[in-house]
Amino acid sequence: TDSPMYDFIDSCLRHKNEMVIYEAASTIVSLKCVTPKELSSAVNVLQLFISSPKPVLRYAAVRTLNKVAIQYPAAVTACNVDLETLITDSNRSIATLAITTLLKTGNEAGVDRLMKQISSFLSEISDQFKTVVVDAIKSLCQKFPRKHTVLMTFLSNMLREEGGYEYKKAIVNTIISIVEENPEAKEAGLAHLCEFIEDCEHTSLATRILHLLGREGPRTTTPAKYIRYIYNRVILENAPVRAAAVSALAKFGAASEDLLSNILVLLQRTTLDQDDEVRDRATFYYQLLKHNDKALNSAYILNSMNVSLPSLERLLHRYTIDPTTKPFDVRSVPVEAVPVEQPKGSIFKLILLFK
Repeated sequence: TDSPMYDFIDSCLRHKNEMVIYEAASTIVSLKCVTPKELSSAVNVLQLFISSPKPVLRYAAVRTLNKVAIQYPAAVTACNVDLETLITDSNRSIATLAITTLLKTGNEAGVDRLMKQISSFLSEISDQFKTVVVDAIKSLCQKFPRKHTVLMTFLSNMLREEGGYEYKKAIVNTIISIVEENPEAKEAGLAHLCEFIEDCEHTSLATRILHLLGREGPRTTTPAKYIRYIYNRVILENAPVRAAAVSALAKFGAASEDLLSNILVLLQRTTLDQDDEVRDRATFYYQLLKHNDKALNSAYILNSMNVSLPSLERLLHRYTIDPTTKPFDVRSVPVEAVPVEQPKGSIFKLILLFK
């Protein structure tokens, strides 16, 4: 980077004050058009800070290297030997960042050892750093897909531990991405998610997992094993989760003729649910599935409607108000949401009304 400003920042790497040196290195590695030579000079400075007796410098250096490793893992590889020494650091935040950086820059052979080391003190770190670990595992699965068994088991154990919503969400998102990207990991990932929803206190996560089960479950070798987990949600959960479970059950019935009769029995029982949304879904899917029409199943169950939901709601409301004998035509609903224009003078009428 040929500019007086960069020359000044580069000169700060040789400043007497440690904070100035760190800020200069941090600025260089965050530049969008940084060259390998410029990156190397900043990484070398951060590598020296890794061995500092001051915890704040070690933490700052390893955290910055962790970010650099996301985009330039090869540039941080030279620091691996020094990062190994931080694994046993008394500060667990530093140790966590060191291991997650090594996960991004290391080789496939060292994955098992690093996972064992981090599991030994995982319960001692905050949710924020646990999320950093999850993000590192996600990138590791993309880098070494054959290690999905070890990594998926580790994520499953993390799901069983105590933690907040954002932490659990990060784990679920990672498992879902592995399931979608790695066909060999699909059944193992779905099994772990099934166990999680048996004791999941977050409605949004449960509904997302049920949606995934409805989409991917029927394509597995033994789809019947997922029915128990899904129907348990109909019996035990709140209304939004029960509604999502009904939709998932319907997809199994639409995709598999062997399961259709059992699914119809379960849906018929659910038509007596106390929540109107759950009842309506169960009745709708039951009436569709009992005809065993592949075209209907494909159009209304397996393939979701490609329409704007706000527009659909508005047009249905208008249809119930306007006196008409014509059936509602779903083709009249736009794909994209159409902004609703306020009639001219409506605001002034509202103001006059409250005067």
